Amino acid sequence: MYTVVSDAFGRRRRGKPEAHTAFRRLTAGWIRQAREEAARPTTTTPWQLVAVKAPALPRTRHSEPERDPLTLWKASVIATYQVAFTRKSGATALLVPHLVAEQLLACASHDMPVQHLPSAGSALPAETLLEQWDHESLTHS
Repeated sequence: MYTVVSDAFGRRRRGKPEAHTAFRRLTAGWIRQAREEAARPTTTTPWQLVAVKAPALPRTRHSEPERDPLTLWKASVIATYQVAFTRKSGATALLVPHLVAEQLLACASHDMPVQHLPSAGSALPAETLLEQWDHESLTHS
C-alpha cells in the first residue's frame, strides 16, 4: 500500500512526505481498532446455527435463460456451511461464523426466510431443530 502512495506521486516531491505520514496515521488507526476489537470480550457465539429456506427457482419457458434467485454469495454460503437439509420444507441448517449469520439475517426476506435455530442448551441434532422450525410464521419488514 505504501508503494501505491509513492507511485501516485511519481517524481513529484511536493506533498509526498505528508501523504506518507497521513497513510501511516491511517493504517496505525486501523491496527489499533483491530487490536481493540480482538481484545474485546465477545458475548456472541463464534459459530451459529441458522435455518434458511432458499427461494424456489422461477419457472422459465424453453427459450428463456434460467435465473437463479440466489446471489452468488448466498449460494456459496449455503453450499459451504450446510449441515442439514429437510426435503419436505426445503429448509437448510447452516453452521456459520457469527458475521455470516448477521449478514444472512440482515438480508432475510419473505422469499428467503432466515432465523437462528435454538441450539443453546439443546442436545438435539440440527436435522431435528430444522424440522421443528416454523418458517411460515416469520414476518419480515
